[in-house]
Amino acid sequence: MSITVTPVESGFGAEVSGLDLRQPLNHDTYAAIEAALSRHGVIYFRDQPLTEAEQEAFIRWFGPPNALARQMNNARMKNPYFYDVSNVDEEGKIMMEDHERRLYLKANMFWHTDMSMRQPPARVTALNAIVLPEIDPPDTEFADMRAAWEALPPERQKTLESLRVVHSVYASRSKVGYTNFNEETRKLLPPTEHPLVRTHAGSGRKNLYIGAHASHIVDMDEAAGRALLEELTEFSTQPQFRYAHKWQPQDLLVWDDSCTLHRSTPFDDQKFRRELRWCSARELEAV
Repeated sequence: MSITVTPVESGFGAEVSGLDLRQPLNHDTYAAIEAALSRHGVIYFRDQPLTEAEQEAFIRWFGPPNALARQMNNARMKNPYFYDVSNVDEEGKIMMEDHERRLYLKANMFWHTDMSMRQPPARVTALNAIVLPEIDPPDTEFADMRAAWEALPPERQKTLESLRVVHSVYASRSKVGYTNFNEETRKLLPPTEHPLVRTHAGSGRKNLYIGAHASHIVDMDEAAGRALLEELTEFSTQPQFRYAHKWQPQDLLVWDDSCTLHRSTPFDDQKFRRELRWCSARELEAV
């Protein structure tokens, strides 16, 4: 089964066509998809009305799926590998402004990489559009951490390469004032460390590994470390490093968590429904 890869103008982001992902992949097709993802960082497939089982089968090609703490999800989701990125509650109604899960999800508007608070972290995420707002569906934005790293002056790169960063879901949620974590979540998601600079396995290119879960820098004054992380995030999410995905119904959007940041963008979530179904594959080893 041959595929067609059509990059966006910058080369960061590409459409992959010629596939019906409801059908099982073979090794050659997976290898072609993996190569496109490694090169472009973000890929998308149009018109993919997948079931949970079909989406899970797809993500398993990239690694073991991440299981989630119950607190992180909508009770409507029964599969522990799936996350309900939606503005609807357990009864399928649009969440009111004071709904606790709505507050939790607000942190997704900060630049982040999925599951960096875990060890091993996520490698690849797949997000399927189930329901979109009828008017102006909000974009999902991405930033290329490989290109950002390569744009730093060499002398600055040298000062960063040896640093390690503490990542924590509590750091990202504190930005929106959410602190109501249950004991299960605290046991499953203790803070963890990752290098600030990683080498991307698929391309051999170095990249920054930062985002909203990045709390502080090991062996550095916490305030100074946070200031450095904020500075690097601001630098690496400049427009020249970005791709904005324009959603269409039944898109499957796939990205490489190890070399990108992403964020959601606002919409009138008290008027329009949006339901996206998320799952991710983790890396095989700790980093």
